[in-house]
Amino acid sequence: MELAQLAVFVRPPIAGAVKTRLSDTLGPGDALKLYEAFVEDTLSLCQRVRTAGRVDVALWSAGPESETVGAWAERLGTSVKAQPSGDLGAKLAAAFDEGLRRFERVVVIGSDLPTLPLELVIAAFNGLEEASMSIGPANDGGYYAIGAARGEAPLFDGVRWSTADAFRDTLRANAGRRVSVLPPWYDVDEPDDLEVLRAHLSTDAAAAPATAKTLTALDAGHK
Repeated sequence: MELAQLAVFVRPPIAGAVKTRLSDTLGPGDALKLYEAFVEDTLSLCQRVRTAGRVDVALWSAGPESETVGAWAERLGTSVKAQPSGDLGAKLAAAFDEGLRRFERVVVIGSDLPTLPLELVIAAFNGLEEASMSIGPANDGGYYAIGAARGEAPLFDGVRWSTADAFRDTLRANAGRRVSVLPPWYDVDEPDDLEVLRAHLSTDAAAAPATAKTLTALDAGHK
């Protein structure tokens, strides 16, 4: 069995179908541009994770076939996997079901975390040395990463997705397991999150170079 896999969830870049909660602030077209920048920085993170250790990368797409998503996968040296229908729990379960057949450790992240540090992804894997599950709480009550090891996939029974209870519900669904809880980080879904992102990148543009460049251009266009 191979050592580790990082699974990344993405959406096909379609205006009006990505970063919808930012569309009222930015407009669908600019929200799309920002999401594409998020993915650019996420792909860069994946490449750095791979460089840091022997880690496979899987790309799971929610939506119709897309040449752009195919190009993203090609850059990572992988193929596109289709997320199944159903809620996020069903999608995560599918990623773990497939990943844990081949890999001792699997960590899943999304593509709305452009500034996610390499160190936190590594911590998600390292936490699985002793625990059978790792999880990183997000600022909105959800989580930015979840991992599992030794063929024991997380359970998602009763998780209230897209609410401030998702992280707590997931811990409750996996009560009795040894869980490594990571330091918190933020994702970018709401206009308030966008302000956090702006503040972060104003002092550290290198945290997400593609996003910093795109956000600067978008802000200039809205003046």
